[in-house]
Amino acid sequence: NIFPLYTKFTEAFDYKFIDSDGKEKPVYMGCYGIGPSRIMGIIVEKLHDEKGIIWPESVSPFQVHLVGLDLKNESTRYNCYNIYNLLLNRGTEVLFDDRENTNAGEKFSDADLIGIPVRLVVSKRTGEKIEYKRRDKNETKIMSLQDVIEKIKS
Repeated sequence: NIFPLYTKFTEAFDYKFIDSDGKEKPVYMGCYGIGPSRIMGIIVEKLHDEKGIIWPESVSPFQVHLVGLDLKNESTRYNCYNIYNLLLNRGTEVLFDDRENTNAGEKFSDADLIGIPVRLVVSKRTGEKIEYKRRDKNETKIMSLQDVIEKIKS
């Protein structure tokens, strides 16, 4: 964004320069800014793949994308909500996908599209453990809650 300010502010502050003829003249001002929407557009343009955005941690809207699967299962649901609340209480910014009538593939596709740096999956299959995946890498790891917390802190 470019905003010509002309001499409005320089005259108010009596800010002048001497030209090549030795005459005092007011300085012309301009305001040049790159707005947040343009910065976000640049980030998305540079940091994406065929699945979606890959937000850098420094500007990501959330630190963690928690994906709950099999949430109709009482034990899994309880475990997932406990992890969510624990992360929130530790100051972690969490996007929680707790949709019950959405399949795993759709949830994973949505997570990749949104591009939060870390995806955590809690399901019947993981039991008391958590599936940990960074958006910028293809590998997943099954980890304990304590290990996940340590990884997120670092």
